[in-house]
Amino acid sequence: MTPLAQRLCPAELLVLDGADAIAFAHAQFTSQVSALAIGSWQWSAWLDAQGRARHFFALLRMDATRLLAWLPLGNSADMHAALTRFVFRSKVTLDALPRWALHALQPSDLSESMSAQDFVAHEHGYALLQPGPTKRIAWLAPSDEHFVVVDALADWRLQDIAARLPLLTAESSGEFVPQALDLERFDAIRFDKGCYPGQEVAARLHFRGGNKRHLHRVTIAGAPPKSGTPIVANDDGRAIGQVLYSSALSAHACEAIVVIANANGDGANFTTSTGSSVLVINE
Repeated sequence: MTPLAQRLCPAELLVLDGADAIAFAHAQFTSQVSALAIGSWQWSAWLDAQGRARHFFALLRMDATRLLAWLPLGNSADMHAALTRFVFRSKVTLDALPRWALHALQPSDLSESMSAQDFVAHEHGYALLQPGPTKRIAWLAPSDEHFVVVDALADWRLQDIAARLPLLTAESSGEFVPQALDLERFDAIRFDKGCYPGQEVAARLHFRGGNKRHLHRVTIAGAPPKSGTPIVANDDGRAIGQVLYSSALSAHACEAIVVIANANGDGANFTTSTGSSVLVINE
């Protein structure tokens, strides 16, 4: 391992390969897959027929016939099983890549040659810049070890949260429309391309409005809540949203990405379903 790398956790990857892989992905995913150049990557999503996001992932164009999807919070087995049902006669195979891991690379000479859109082959794996308050590089590489480095991973997730990345787990899969997850901010959804699952619903919300839920970065008192934990209004206990993911900020507080209905005011009006106070960070 390169000495500039910090081990973080296992990485869940899905490979799409075959003569029809690009066309298949373009017809299924929300991003402009057909325009993705070899050696480049983009954020993308896969919606269900009701226009709700099943998965959010980084999509890398490896070569003329091969794509690599990285799901930062996992759930690749579900995506593999569900996506396989749509293959039909397409010349494409879907395979999980076992025994890969995520590492954080420190800024180095490598980062000087990288752009936000391109990834770099690095020691049998791939390195790509990630959004956040500081320059950081995700390195996906094969690993025979299974590890979760708790403190380092918590710091990495805090940067994901600061970037307001709408990362999804199994608990939040199929819960939210693209507008609630702010997918447009990451150019992860296009409305000027051909039909894909859920496109009609997503386009109607885009052009006519009607989305009543929004993504927010918040601080929560206490330990990090689990993904899917409900957020409730203090005045009447009404459920108004849920936690996508969270990470410890200190021994007494954490930060999280949540989706809340019509949340524009004082975060003290909200708590988790377990009673922890929630404060929206205004940015």
